[in-house]
Amino acid sequence: MLYTLGALLAIVNGAIVELTVLVFGYAIFLFSHISMHFSNDYFDQEGDRLSQRTPMSGGSGVLVEHPEMAHLALMVAVLLLAASMVTATVFTLYYSYPPSFLIFAVLGALLGWFYNAPPLRLAYRGLGEISTVIAVGLVMPGMGYFVASGTIDVWFMILALPLFCYGLFFIVTVEMPDIESDRLAGRENLLLDHGLEIGTKVALFATVLATALLISIAYSGVLGSTIDIWPLVFFSLIPLTIATYGAVRDLRQRNKVLSQVKLNFSSLIVLVLVFIGIAATTS
Repeated sequence: MLYTLGALLAIVNGAIVELTVLVFGYAIFLFSHISMHFSNDYFDQEGDRLSQRTPMSGGSGVLVEHPEMAHLALMVAVLLLAASMVTATVFTLYYSYPPSFLIFAVLGALLGWFYNAPPLRLAYRGLGEISTVIAVGLVMPGMGYFVASGTIDVWFMILALPLFCYGLFFIVTVEMPDIESDRLAGRENLLLDHGLEIGTKVALFATVLATALLISIAYSGVLGSTIDIWPLVFFSLIPLTIATYGAVRDLRQRNKVLSQVKLNFSSLIVLVLVFIGIAATTS
């Protein structure tokens, strides 16, 4: 959805692109994204064994049940990562995109790989939140925007600001069900350092800041008349309301934590779909 959003925003901003180019560009992103899931399952096996898997966290659970498939999972992850980089190289050369596109694609793929993979293991060094904020706010939608427009410009970066905030809201939500297992696995993150209560307040801060940024963008007219941000401002109140509810409710019971996680995720999905809808109708 974020790749599609980025591509639609580029079209809103005047880009003209063929569908085949968008599909080719998405293949770069797709290979990298699937590789990340395989590599995360492989390099986070210990954490997954310790955690109670949920629909939103804890990995796929495949390697927990079938550890004999670990080597195969690693090989698939490496092959997919290589496929992403090869596809990015072919795309750059075939369509005569600037070298910065290839650099952007490769760095984005490596950011996902090293989230759990050594030697960086970002999620184990207190850098998981930062890397996810960059991935959600810049890499994923930026890939679609770059493919469609051939550049990353100021216009896009302005709209990326609230997406950075929602990236923080997302990663805090992902961490909520797994605090104890993450501690046993040796991870370092915001909730481990400061607790669930602080985490819910950070989630609330992220949604408040996102709405404030959207209001500022809409009110200032900095993007010109190309897109109407006010409907998105209205729908941004959904995750803000959900985050407010999470910050004030009693989350000492796991079932309540899981229900809050589902609410957080649902609010994000609704908001992204609305954003896509606004961009699609504008373009």
